[in-house]
Amino acid sequence: MQLQSLFTMMKQLFFSISFLMLILLSSACGSGQEKDFSNSKIYPHVNCLADTNLNYALFLPPQYEKDKPLPLIILFDSHGDGLLPVNLFSNEAAKNGFIIAGSNNSKNGMTMEQTTAIYRSMLADITARFSIEKKAVYLCGFSGGSRVAGSIAITEGRIAGVVGCGAGLPGINQQPVSPFSYLAVVGNQDFNFTEMKMLDESLENAGYQHHLLVFDGIHQWPPKELIPDIFTWLSLDAMRQQAIPADRAFIDRFIEKNDQSASRLATEGKLPEQLDTYIKMKHYLQRLTDIAPLDSEIKRLSAEKSVLSYREQQQQLYDLEQKLQQDYLPQIPVQGTGWWSIETNRLSALAKQADKPAQSQVYQRVLGSLSMNCYMYCNNALKQHDLPAASRFIEIYRLVDPQNAEHRYMAAKVAAMQNNKEGVYSALQQAFGLGFKDYKRLKSDPDFEAFRQDKKFQEMVAGK
Repeated sequence: MQLQSLFTMMKQLFFSISFLMLILLSSACGSGQEKDFSNSKIYPHVNCLADTNLNYALFLPPQYEKDKPLPLIILFDSHGDGLLPVNLFSNEAAKNGFIIAGSNNSKNGMTMEQTTAIYRSMLADITARFSIEKKAVYLCGFSGGSRVAGSIAITEGRIAGVVGCGAGLPGINQQPVSPFSYLAVVGNQDFNFTEMKMLDESLENAGYQHHLLVFDGIHQWPPKELIPDIFTWLSLDAMRQQAIPADRAFIDRFIEKNDQSASRLATEGKLPEQLDTYIKMKHYLQRLTDIAPLDSEIKRLSAEKSVLSYREQQQQLYDLEQKLQQDYLPQIPVQGTGWWSIETNRLSALAKQADKPAQSQVYQRVLGSLSMNCYMYCNNALKQHDLPAASRFIEIYRLVDPQNAEHRYMAAKVAAMQNNKEGVYSALQQAFGLGFKDYKRLKSDPDFEAFRQDKKFQEMVAGK
């Protein structure tokens, strides 16, 4: 009886300790995991507590405190590299007091259901760990990640705003669950530039809170120099939505800086640029201060002859770009490499017209659009194991966009499917030379399964 009594006591003690540990673990998962993280430090991989297959890069700004909710930006990279935008945004997030988290799982090729599930898991995990201002949850993405951000804002709701970089809203046939602001960001050589301009006009006509930021560049995440402008928009928008207190000094600094810029442009006779500055001020300051003087200046400048002439020229360039797209894109599946060699040489020469920058950008965007479409044709042919077609599209891809590493990676895939070992390694070396860095994809790509144990393959990916 004594042994049985002792066993019963030990059993009760075991269950008591287990219950206590469960409470402590539950408490940590529900509200205390922020103790494991330091402010002002970037964490490349934070596993979601409910699903460790999902993880994200994280940055907590120096202002973060457990009992003081801060705005949140969730970032979507098109290749699932959450650390890239977190690194890019962290300095300004620190200055403006934003928590930022970049998904390491969401990437191009996933269904909307998959990316939405990733977002829900991320948001639930971040909300459980940290103190979030729920009225100031923003989404930001690049390229396919931009469309992911837009689709989530439309279908899920409770999103304050979206920053769409390099691509617009997805073609979802439904009204947004709740309204959100939209900041479009695009390079003037990006093949999606015209799409973003048209979206900006549509949002203006629909009465959305919106703006379009244009930088000098191609299809890419915005350059570091533009990030302060993005965070100024986000901070002012959070004030506008009363998610954070209005900061009059912050608003006045923005007004003074842009007033000075507008005055300088007027002195230099750059009236279209001056008009753009006033439009930016209006969009940024709506519902925060009196914008009637800005409306007057915008109306006055819009009637100026030089501005009207500039807008007419811009429209002509948009029309030219649209015609070139209509002429060239249908030729990808029907014309041979000889024809494309001649045409790409011609387009490339026109894209390098130093004395005609606006026209040059049109041809750069057309080449960029051809590059993206060649990628899609190549990808579809590879999925169907149509290697002759894939090889032809890859060669056109190379002619259209010679500095893009992706066509060499695809050439390596074709060689792998043909069990051409030398072809695989030659194409991969060329891809690396052109800047290929997606080693995670290379290591997991099933087309290279037969080469994983090969010494040369292991040497190529060692330490990557």
